Amino acid sequence: MEKGLTQERLAEKTELSLTAIQKVEAGQGGIRLETLIRIAAALGISLDILMDIGVKGEQYGIWQEEVCLLFQDKTASEVKFAVAVMDSIFRYKDEFLD
Repeated sequence: MEKGLTQERLAEKTELSLTAIQKVEAGQGGIRLETLIRIAAALGISLDILMDIGVKGEQYGIWQEEVCLLFQDKTASEVKFAVAVMDSIFRYKDEFLD
């Protein structure tokens, strides 16, 4: 509402279904990270603001803003690809990092 968007317009901007947008707004579980990233990017806000979880320190907030800006002009397919790559990296990090 603060951004002047209807659920329908936000769905268009994020290339998500209206149902997905309604699910997020209702706070229902099972929401994918990719969905949250798309919404945050479309709104030009960080994930912590979208999720109302507060910032875990200034540096954390800065990195979230960077991620939002990175995805801002990307297509849904590009966001999906990037999230899959990041997920793979974090899944295997323990094998390579001490």
